[in-house]
Amino acid sequence: MSFKIDGFETFVSFGKDNADALSKSGAASVKAIEEIAKAQQAVLARSIDKADAAFKALFAVKSPVELAELQNRLARQSFEDVIVETRKLAEIATAAVSATLEPLNARFTDVQSGRKAA
Repeated sequence: MSFKIDGFETFVSFGKDNADALSKSGAASVKAIEEIAKAQQAVLARSIDKADAAFKALFAVKSPVELAELQNRLARQSFEDVIVETRKLAEIATAAVSATLEPLNARFTDVQSGRKAA
């Protein structure tokens, strides 16, 4: 005896497609977190190198005028570096969010177009 429920295959397919979209989104999230961590690690490494160079330069100062000029230059460079690094991290984060949401948006669009067709 065969038992069949109308629409059961559609229900199972719907759930499978949803799970697939969530899986792809999760994989994109993991990749995005790795990319952000790598970018932050690179920023930290550059910051350490720049701080080391700054301390060496500060200890080599011979006059108060030279110290003031060096402090101004270091402060300006630090501010510019923060802007550049923040912009880079924001671009990476934006791309990460887009990649994470893309499978979910595609699934939502599929569901909406299927609903309109029905």
